[in-house]
Amino acid sequence: MAEKGMNRNAQRSIRLLKEAFMELLAEKPYESITVSDVARKADLNRGTFYAHFDNVDDLMRSVMADTADTISEFLSQAVESGFLEDPLPVLTQVGEYLDQNRELTRKLVESRSIEPFVFALESRFREWVQQRIPVNTQQEKKACAMLTDYIAGGVLQTYRSWLVGDYPGVEIAEVNKYLSEFVRTTGTVLPALREGK
Repeated sequence: MAEKGMNRNAQRSIRLLKEAFMELLAEKPYESITVSDVARKADLNRGTFYAHFDNVDDLMRSVMADTADTISEFLSQAVESGFLEDPLPVLTQVGEYLDQNRELTRKLVESRSIEPFVFALESRFREWVQQRIPVNTQQEKKACAMLTDYIAGGVLQTYRSWLVGDYPGVEIAEVNKYLSEFVRTTGTVLPALREGK
């Protein structure tokens, strides 16, 4: 739902509904959140909810789109060259966003209902990584596709594990430091392929 061109009251209502929804996600499973829950939490009536969203799924899609747009913005601001040589700036921005929104992103990761969104976000990240790996031959193209899956899958699964608490006591900066080294090491595979090793 486009928020540009809306009056301030509409923008405020949408913001309150999204904030209420995210607070509810931290309290209960997505599947049990109702329109009434969201409206009550936002201190708005159900009519206001329905003026902006069809149902809770529609609200969830809007929140997911906001998250995807934010992460895409981080990726688009990243230095165009050198992700494999220095992935830390990109990983730091993504990691900080996840850390600042940890409760929400953890709930989203744990909810089976948003698997299509997670898949779409993973696809976007894979595509972004692939665009930054230069390829010259058909063999390199095949290797690049596999390398992209390996890097994107590994990075995203590591973030997912961190969000759900699989690395107790580990801060996001430490996760990013390790991930950066792993990506840099993995990035040395393509030059070796080019040399025929």
